[in-house]
Amino acid sequence: MLSQALAVLSYLSRWQVNAAHAVDNFEKFSLLQSNTADFTRGFQRLVQRIQAENYFVSYFLLKNQPADCVDEQLPLNFALPFMQLNESETIYVRGSGNSFLLAILCIDKLTKKDLVSKFARDLQHIRTRRVLAIHNGNLTASAPSDNENFFRHCMQEKFLHVILIHRDFATTNLYHSYNQFPNFELEIRNLQSRSPIYPNRFENVGRTKLRVLPDQIAPITILHEIGNKTILEGYIGYFLKTFAARYNFQLWLPDNYVLSANRIISMEEIRQAARNNSIDVGASLSTPQKAANLHEYIYPIEFFQWLTMLPVEPPLEAYYFFITIFRPTYLLAIYIIAYCVCIIFAIEVKLRGGNFRWDRSLLLILINPWNLDLLRGFLSQSTAMRLNSATRRIIFLQIFAIGGALNYTFSRHMFNWLTVPPHGQPIGKFSDLAEHNLKILIPEPDIAEISFYRGENFWLEYGHIFKVVKTFEEFEDGLRTMDNRYAYIMDTLVWPITEQRQMYFKHPVFRLSNELYYTKGALLSLPISENSMYKDLLSAFCLRAQENGLLDHWYKMTFFTMLSLGRFNLEDTSDYRGHEVLTLKEFEWVWIAFSVGMGLSGLTFVLEGVWYKFTLILDK
Repeated sequence: MLSQALAVLSYLSRWQVNAAHAVDNFEKFSLLQSNTADFTRGFQRLVQRIQAENYFVSYFLLKNQPADCVDEQLPLNFALPFMQLNESETIYVRGSGNSFLLAILCIDKLTKKDLVSKFARDLQHIRTRRVLAIHNGNLTASAPSDNENFFRHCMQEKFLHVILIHRDFATTNLYHSYNQFPNFELEIRNLQSRSPIYPNRFENVGRTKLRVLPDQIAPITILHEIGNKTILEGYIGYFLKTFAARYNFQLWLPDNYVLSANRIISMEEIRQAARNNSIDVGASLSTPQKAANLHEYIYPIEFFQWLTMLPVEPPLEAYYFFITIFRPTYLLAIYIIAYCVCIIFAIEVKLRGGNFRWDRSLLLILINPWNLDLLRGFLSQSTAMRLNSATRRIIFLQIFAIGGALNYTFSRHMFNWLTVPPHGQPIGKFSDLAEHNLKILIPEPDIAEISFYRGENFWLEYGHIFKVVKTFEEFEDGLRTMDNRYAYIMDTLVWPITEQRQMYFKHPVFRLSNELYYTKGALLSLPISENSMYKDLLSAFCLRAQENGLLDHWYKMTFFTMLSLGRFNLEDTSDYRGHEVLTLKEFEWVWIAFSVGMGLSGLTFVLEGVWYKFTLILDK
């Protein structure tokens, strides 16, 4: 009996202990459920504030375990479409839908850098979007150093807008963020304050260094030194300087590149510097059409054509005017008209006198119908008019009308010729260059560009008409001196500078040929790193500068900047074209006609003499 009583007491005691543990676990479960519900309500308030600041249309959620988001059912509270992944899945979020999203990262430990890096890879090309990180741990339990290291790693991954909330966010209303301009600064804010959740970090970057690498190809960028200072000029240089002034950047030329006022940086070197993050933006213009990755460029700045600049064909000599105006067809038409009018006038005179016969007199009229009064009327000279019949009045009116038209036509052509002399036959094809013994000057690096746009066969076919120089500096020397012994490859960015320079000449030296082209159209843009946080900012600034006409203004400024820096001068290199009233050259055809006439006359005289002697011999 005693043993049975002890067993019953032991059972009752164990039941009481188990019951006590059950009550304790139930209380903890209820508390956990209460904390989860509070967090979800706090999360919803935060999201509403974010949506009110700047709308988004979807969510992207990355988590390793459902519990990392505090509330395992958190996605069910999303009122917008969402995509969720775990750590083992990878996706290119930008290519899967609308990129106006709120990115959410659920993390149980802030020291998990691999998860943050994976999150960054998923957000390739859209890392400037707003990021909300959820830490499944209380604010009081997380070390300040862990918070700072987490944000520093976000900065290394080029995230711009990141906030961090903890498990007890609903009770504390506190969240962390960071500002990397000009230096890293950890921030802690209260949701109940009216400050924006994601402030505009670019409003004032506090003289943060903006690393640029200029190509020093005028008029794009120009470097010159004043004392110990290096000044960036050129219309893209003005663009970047204005951009830096607007957001309080400090333009910085990287120390690991040897820059001087005379060294031209190749485009490949600039692109490589942007890829390895040695610079923030390349101060040069390049076409994205050749790039394998279009995300390495901002929004296109320019549309350009690549053409050929040819020396202006020399004007025709003055004696060509007479060859042009007195063409055989024109002279024959004038002769026939004058002949017919003179015949009609002669017949009318004979009929009026009553001595016209349809035999010998008609034959004489056909042989020699000319009337000097009518011929002087053809030349718009004073003449004697016999207007004693209506027929003669009509004839003289026709003569004066024809003479006036001929005189006006001749005067107009003469005036046009003397004021704007016509030029020789223009070059219209690449094959014409060889006939004119003219070569196109080209720097060696541009051969690959021509082969890209026109194909390898083009260079194989026309390579002999190009004169290749080793460096771009040699090519620019020819442009600077306006050496018209050569033609030049020329894009529509540089041509306006050359065209404006020629406005100060008496006559233009070069013209732009649309027929001899390498590309009829291509886009130009600034090279930048693939995930640069400045890409959207530069693109938006470029669009505003274009619509306000600032790019055109800066381009016009560049002309006078190049002039003041001595990149060229306004010395007139055009040939002097003095007009001489008469030259021996103009009498060339006159002398030819005179010689032919004298030769025919002499030959006729000799033949007549021979015939006369021959008839005398026959008579004997």
